[in-house]
Amino acid sequence: MTTELDLTNAHLPDLSGTEIPPSLTAIDLTANRLRTIDPRILELQGLRSINFRQNLIANASAISTSCAKGAMEDLELRDNHLSAIPSLQGFTELRRLECSYNQIRNLLPLADLDSTKLEELYVASNKVTAMAALSHLGSLTLLELGSNRIRAIENIETLVGLRELWLGRNRITKVDGLATLTNLRRISLQSNRLTSMSGLEHCTALEELYLSHNGISALEGLAPLARLKILDVSSNRISQLHVSDLVSLTQLEDLWLNDNQLPAIDAALDKALDPVRHSLTCIYLEGNPAAQDPQYKRKLTNMLPKLKQLDSNFL
Repeated sequence: MTTELDLTNAHLPDLSGTEIPPSLTAIDLTANRLRTIDPRILELQGLRSINFRQNLIANASAISTSCAKGAMEDLELRDNHLSAIPSLQGFTELRRLECSYNQIRNLLPLADLDSTKLEELYVASNKVTAMAALSHLGSLTLLELGSNRIRAIENIETLVGLRELWLGRNRITKVDGLATLTNLRRISLQSNRLTSMSGLEHCTALEELYLSHNGISALEGLAPLARLKILDVSSNRISQLHVSDLVSLTQLEDLWLNDNQLPAIDAALDKALDPVRHSLTCIYLEGNPAAQDPQYKRKLTNMLPKLKQLDSNFL
């Protein structure tokens, strides 16, 4: 009995010449030229996973008539021509939904999603303007909304199990709405419009924080983030590290400060790096005036005895 069908890279315009056994539980149609969803797929009652990645589907509304609503766990519609997320009312078992790289303008159809088990949601690289219709997705552990048109972090206060939040390349001006998300391990807010990193104080389980390509001028609010291992604040406007900036980050391993305005490898920098002296294994400082120091490498390796990587160079 056939349970899986893999037609990856078959370049098929349709499935008219393909047998669709009723016993199928998984179908992979990645990298074809499909424009519609074959009705025979919609008749499969035991289908748990379907992948339409890299096709030409402009309208996936037919998925709402699937006979596998009570079985489907993984639905991938990445890299098509969708302008809207299809209605997923009745899909009670869905655990992963991938709709990135389309032309989706809002998340409102997610309000009809009946699954209380959804763990991963990807809607990156679309045209979404607001974080909406998410508050009922209480099992989410990963939310990817990078490369959209979002201006505010909102409507996710109830997602207390969230461990990863990816919001890079949006239009966000303020870190807000995260006070209840105390289980977050990774946050990405790079390439937004932030001028301050304040607002992360309650995210005490954070291990990775990505804030590059913003307008941040100072490190702040890091004291409660004692578990942080990776801190990326490259390509900002930081001109000075203060003694208190890194004081609690004794587990920090990677510090990306490249392309800022740090003036010199001097006693002030040495003192500011003291809390991470015995944990830091990688530091990026290229693109700062400080990196012009003729003894740049020697000074930093003396400051940081555990250092294994300086900028892109392994030591």
